[in-house]
Amino acid sequence: MTKRILYIDDNPNDQRLVKKVLGPRGYDIQIAPDGQSGLDIARQQLLDLILVDVQMPGFDGMETARRLRAIDSCAQVPIVALTAYLDKHKRQHYLEAGFTDYQQKQAGIQPLIALVKRFLD
Repeated sequence: MTKRILYIDDNPNDQRLVKKVLGPRGYDIQIAPDGQSGLDIARQQLLDLILVDVQMPGFDGMETARRLRAIDSCAQVPIVALTAYLDKHKRQHYLEAGFTDYQQKQAGIQPLIALVKRFLD
């Protein structure tokens, strides 16, 4: 069964990159350009993993994660923060907001693939 990943990010370049990297590996990638769109998709589809940009207009990643956790079907789904600014001191804040883990966006393609495999394989 194909694993479905929701990627919530307002940056079209990052959206294309995630789709280009993970799509050919057999994952069904759903893209949402903002937190509200991500919440709408999460209410309509069963998801296996959710990747969320931390800095977005409207609901930021922290608020998006909190609202995702309030959706019954997302209560146990891994939600990973992708951030341009990795701050080890914010780890507890990410976890309290509902994130399962976090990773720096600039870590590269291989760490992204490894992260997804860790949660889905």
